[in-house]
Amino acid sequence: MARNTYFSQGSTLEKNLYEDMIIEAIKIYGQDVYYIPRTIVSEDDIFNEDIESKFDNSYIMEMYLDNTDQFEGDQQILSKFGIENRDAATLIVAKRTWEKSLFGTGQDRPNEGDLIYFSLTKTLMEITFVEHEQPFYQLKNLPVYRLS
Repeated sequence: MARNTYFSQGSTLEKNLYEDMIIEAIKIYGQDVYYIPRTIVSEDDIFNEDIESKFDNSYIMEMYLDNTDQFEGDQQILSKFGIENRDAATLIVAKRTWEKSLFGTGQDRPNEGDLIYFSLTKTLMEITFVEHEQPFYQLKNLPVYRLS
């Protein structure tokens, strides 16, 4: 079955409308969080690890918390080192909001290892993965980042 030729898939106006609707939904249902980018001070070239990092700036932006009931993950577990808190969350931020909030900083996307601070729950979380292809090219564009 062929595509319908009467509907254009991905005109600029449709893309802008779709992204505007996503931004409006995040403004309504999302919450303000602080994004804290990481700066690597020294790096181990053999193991390709960062030895020392620093966090100098913070940027406030609205993000949508995809978990509606509570934080995901293993919650709190008791190990031989004490109580470990293994909460996990999935956050969604619009690319246009990202670009507007961090304009001129040289950071083109959220990076793994950066921090997110929830002022509502007073929780500091590290970004472990950034999904940039979901939803998968609905109008031939990618309007959001999904942060885990």
